[in-house]
Amino acid sequence: MTGYINYLNLPLDPRLRDLLEAWERLRPAADTLPAYDVPAQAAFAPASDHLCIVQIRHEPGRKGPRYFIIQDGPGTAAELGFDMTGRYLDEISELPEFQTMLESDYDIVRKSGRPRSYAEEHHLDNSLRQIVGIQFPFAADGKTVDHILEVTYRIDLGREDPGQQRN
Repeated sequence: MTGYINYLNLPLDPRLRDLLEAWERLRPAADTLPAYDVPAQAAFAPASDHLCIVQIRHEPGRKGPRYFIIQDGPGTAAELGFDMTGRYLDEISELPEFQTMLESDYDIVRKSGRPRSYAEEHHLDNSLRQIVGIQFPFAADGKTVDHILEVTYRIDLGREDPGQQRN
């Protein structure tokens, strides 16, 4: 399956801005990351239908981390057209371009320890998807990212359709 991803220049969606503020409140200090624990789960509960919970696993004999999808929220799975729950990202072969993009994005968040927001238009598997999202790092020890929470939403229909701008 072929396709491409067009990154869109849109302001941060208010729903994502609220989650970013919640993530900031969870941080114990400015130079530490919050743990993925009960308070984090409660803070992100309003977005649970659109929440992807990724655990970063390190396995003996393997170079680099593996990203395990603990949960793909039903809204995210519906938007993507498939559910990645219970699978390693590197074992998902339905959309290799999407897998490569996600691995790169998760690597950026894991290494930087900073949230990453995006707005994009996917042309994968001959389907158009316009989404906004944000990826949040979490660390049990406050430093080493061990979970990434990603929230994605379909771009609001009330906004101007970015695809229409190019015609």
